[in-house]
Amino acid sequence: MTVVSVRRGIILLVALALLAACSSSAGGGGSGAPKGGLAAEVASYDLAVGPPARFIVGVFAADQRPVGYGTLTMRFCYLGNGKSNAGRCVPGPPSVATFLPIPGSTPPKPLPKTPALVDAATQRGVYATTAGFDRVGFWQVVIAATIANKTYTATAAFTIAARHVIRGVGDPALATQNLTVTTPGASPVAIDSRATSPTDLPDIELHRTTIAAALAAHRPAVVVFATPVYCVSRFCGPVTDMVQAVAHDYADRASFIHVEIWKDYQKQLLNDAATQWLMQPNGDLNEPWVFVIGADGKIIARFDNVTTRDELEPFLLRLPVIGSATP
Repeated sequence: MTVVSVRRGIILLVALALLAACSSSAGGGGSGAPKGGLAAEVASYDLAVGPPARFIVGVFAADQRPVGYGTLTMRFCYLGNGKSNAGRCVPGPPSVATFLPIPGSTPPKPLPKTPALVDAATQRGVYATTAGFDRVGFWQVVIAATIANKTYTATAAFTIAARHVIRGVGDPALATQNLTVTTPGASPVAIDSRATSPTDLPDIELHRTTIAAALAAHRPAVVVFATPVYCVSRFCGPVTDMVQAVAHDYADRASFIHVEIWKDYQKQLLNDAATQWLMQPNGDLNEPWVFVIGADGKIIARFDNVTTRDELEPFLLRLPVIGSATP
């Protein structure tokens, strides 16, 4: 597996985050109208035919400033399968999409009631709605957002596959042996890319057990796959920190596990647990991901790219209190 493949899989799916995080021209936010209109980028991973599920889109101005807060609408239409012409793309009914800020974001004051240009450094996020797709092929989302009393539209194309590549709700979780603080010979940075020494491992609560051990104990688990240091989108660190914060409050209901993507970034070696869960047939690997696994070993929720506490917490509240895991 080449690093080019892995990076491509990350970059293609989070263009908005890359632009907002890395562009020196992004600057601060503002309530003014976006110059040059809006652009949109689908931020969802692993889209396939099936029942309605979360669909996320990043929205930004032509000058790369991100759009956030308030609500906007999304409409979907089928473009065709590449083999036959589906005819004119006729968008379906509008669906309201709400803003999901990256964990740790600093909301503006006052909080915008409608979409607004926001600070790229502290207020990034995506818009989420629920959508289902009934045909394989190429689709388009049409977003409409009212900013500074003017409505702007943007479109983004995406592909719907026949079936999911990554395990989804109802699928059995893989009993993988992810690296932990007790794994013999494991490098600290292979356990968490932010580690500076064996005694300075961040998010220690997330590195005490394996997915396999949680499954064997019939214990629910929350698993975050992310590389906080090398994540192109820069969403991985905040999402991992959010999972750790949730772990402090719900350690008596589930085990919480972080799986680092890279075993050795310099040598371009991936951790086995990451590839077993996330590697696609074409060699791409997308992250971050968060999975919630029930006591029966089946996945009860999965979140791609951006995960917020408000989305994760309801699933944990449904789990019974069973006590903290034995260290």
